[in-house]
Amino acid sequence: MKTRDNGTTWGSYLLVVVGVAAGLGVIAFGGTPWVGGVIAGGALLLGSAMRLILSEGRAGALAIRTKKTDVVVFAVLGLALVGGSLSLLLKLHNT
Repeated sequence: MKTRDNGTTWGSYLLVVVGVAAGLGVIAFGGTPWVGGVIAGGALLLGSAMRLILSEGRAGALAIRTKKTDVVVFAVLGLALVGGSLSLLLKLHNT
C-alpha cells in the first residue's frame, strides 16, 4: 500500500491559506480594501492553477472534489473577489 508524503501535499494548500490570510490582514490592519481583496483573490486563482497543474497526489488538501469542480470553484471565487475588489476603484458618483 502506497502512502502519500504529507510534507509535499500540504504545501499548495498552505500557500493558498497564507495568501488569503495576507489579504485579510491587509484589510484588518488598515490597508485599502481593494488591495487586500486582490491579494486574497489572487491566492484563490493561484490555488485554481495549482489544482489544475498538480497531480491528484501532489494537490493534497486542495483536492476536495473532482479536478474540474475544484478548478472551476477556485477560479470563479478568485475572479469574483478580484473583480469585486477592483470595482471599489470605480467612481460612480460625486460624493
